[in-house]
Amino acid sequence: MFWTFIWFLINILFVVSMIAYLFMQRSYTETKRQSNDPELIARLDRRRKLVGGLSILFFLAMAASLMINMRLNG
Repeated sequence: MFWTFIWFLINILFVVSMIAYLFMQRSYTETKRQSNDPELIARLDRRRKLVGGLSILFFLAMAASLMINMRLNG
């Protein structure tokens, strides 16, 4: 039951990070289209890449915790 809770918690974090990534992607593309401020575009790009990387890490953690949960609980 412990690994089920861990998987569920990481799954929620993964979904939240993916939604945040999609909003940041939209913000980045809209700013890139409408603004000529290179500092703002670079800052939004760094944030977008950071949250994208976190999303990938959460996905890997979610997959690992699911496999552990399936191995232990059948």
